[in-house]
Parts: sequence; structure tokens; C-alpha cells
Amino acid sequence: MKVFTEAVTDSATLTAYVQDRSEELSNAMLRPAVLVLPGGGYAFCSDREAEPIALAYLAEGFNAFVLRYAVGPDAPWEQSFADGQAGLAWVRSHAAEVDIDPTKVAAVGFSAGGHLATSLGTVSDDRPNALVLGYPVTLAEFGRVMTKEIPDTPAAVTADTPPTFLFSTYADALVPIRNSLAFLTALAAHEVPFESHIYLLGSHGLSLAKPLTANGQGAMSDEAVAQWLPDSVRFLRRIFGDFAVDGPAATFQDLTARRQPGLDMPLKNLLADERAVEVMEARMPGVTAGLRENPIALGFSLREVSRHSPDFATPGTLTALEADLLALNA
Repeated sequence: MKVFTEAVTDSATLTAYVQDRSEELSNAMLRPAVLVLPGGGYAFCSDREAEPIALAYLAEGFNAFVLRYAVGPDAPWEQSFADGQAGLAWVRSHAAEVDIDPTKVAAVGFSAGGHLATSLGTVSDDRPNALVLGYPVTLAEFGRVMTKEIPDTPAAVTADTPPTFLFSTYADALVPIRNSLAFLTALAAHEVPFESHIYLLGSHGLSLAKPLTANGQGAMSDEAVAQWLPDSVRFLRRIFGDFAVDGPAATFQDLTARRQPGLDMPLKNLLADERAVEVMEARMPGVTAGLRENPIALGFSLREVSRHSPDFATPGTLTALEADLLALNA
């Protein structure tokens, strides 16, 4: 993994977490990305909502970028917003260098960072391709609490607002649930696709809602709320698509097929069946002796051997051999 930090403005830094390229990850060379915007009431950027979030998404196949934007009493909201725009622009303009698809960038924001994310999704000319919001501030009236003048982002929602995943808790006493409900209502009014999870319990600022991000506080860990991360990953995969794979996923029927003569039975078992050996020799004379001399191959099936060694047998031979082997199960 490559980790590096870039200054994107005089007041903002972007820390990148980029998966190393590998031929064993050939179908995931180009990845979607998340731009993580920590919360902190526009007064600071929470560490709990920064690197732990980036690493969680990295493990799910996203290259991740944490933006530490302008905060504090001397930084107006406009400066924080400009930093957010600059962070998104950097990720997209350096897409080739950091192995991401610039059309698959989600802004992931928490609390005040959620407000910044909704701002990027509503009042910015250059918008993320999706939003993931955790207990976000959205209403302008809550700017007073943060001593900032901020836009009312539900009022700025249009049909061009990106698809959104939002989670909050009913019990959040710091950022009342009406911030979330107002944004969701605006999304619905403009027919913007969204998914939302409003959990019953949970304090404000839960981050991953796991002990590892709880700072030792039991109230910052909740098993139900912790499901937001895998749910958001599923949501983003429905928006962006998943990495391409060949063939269907394994099934219980596949496991059953490995227990009876056929192209999927491990060779060590297939060669122990005299009937199967006779069938194989009839179609491919001398093949069983060669396979027995290769102990590594004995753990594979005929189908797997032919996949890794295309010259092992012609497609027609394999089709006929499969029919003969399956007939032994009748």
C-alpha cells in the first residue's frame, strides 16, 4: 500500500491510501475511490473519522483519500468548501497516478464533514458521483452552533444531486435527526436515488461504531450501527458496479460435484476410482500416468488442470470425457 500526503490548498492536505498493483489482483487494477471528510463541527478534523474510515474502505476495494480541510474560528465555511472542491479535483485529476476511475468517486462525510459532502453534492459545479453521509449536519440553522454561516443543503438539492447513502441515529442529541430527514425528503422530492438507515440507539460521532474507534467509550460502539459500512459498500457497488470476475460464484452443488466422478472431482480421488481411470484412458491414452507423476496436480480437478494448461485437452475431448465420467454416477 502506498500512503502519502499532498497539500491541495494552503489550508488543506489530502492523505492517500492506494492499494499496490499486483498481477494477482489483475481485475482490480482500476478502483473506485472515496474522499473522506471527517467531522468536528468545522472546529477540527476528527481522527476517529479519518484514517479508520479510509482503511475500512480500502479493505473493500476502494482507494481512499482523507481530506483535512480548513477549520477553526478563523476559517469561514467558504474556505472549507473551497478545500473540499480542491480535494475532489485533485483525486480526479490524478486518477491515472492513483489507479482510480474518476467517474466513480464518492464523498464520505460525517457530521460537519457530512455537511461539506452535501455541499459538494449540491452547490458545487464539480460534484462527487455518490455521497455517503454519517449523522450529517444539513440545516443552515445549525451553523450558529458551530459559529459558522453555512448553506442549507436540503434547499439546494436538485435532480443532479448524486445518489446518496445516509445513516443516523434517532438518539443523536447533538445533531438532531431532522437534519437527516430534511435532506432525505429533499432527495425524494427531486427523485434522487438514496438508501437510508436510521438506527434507534447511538451517540453522535460513532464513526465505525466499533470498539476500535470508540476512544474507550462504550456509548461509541453499537453492533447495529456498525452495519452501516458494509451496507454503504453494497450501495456503492450497486451504483458503480463491482470488479469483473469470470464465471458464477461457487455453490453447494459445486461442492457436491467434487464428490463424484466428473471434471470437478479432485484428481487424487478420481484416479482412485478404477472405472474413472478406464474412462480417462479411453479418451486420453497415457494421461493418468502423467498425472500421477505430478503430485501438485493431484489436488486439482481435470477442469482446473485444463484451465491452467489449455493444451492439456481439446474442448471436444473434455466435453466427451465429462459425459463419460458423469455416466458413472447413474
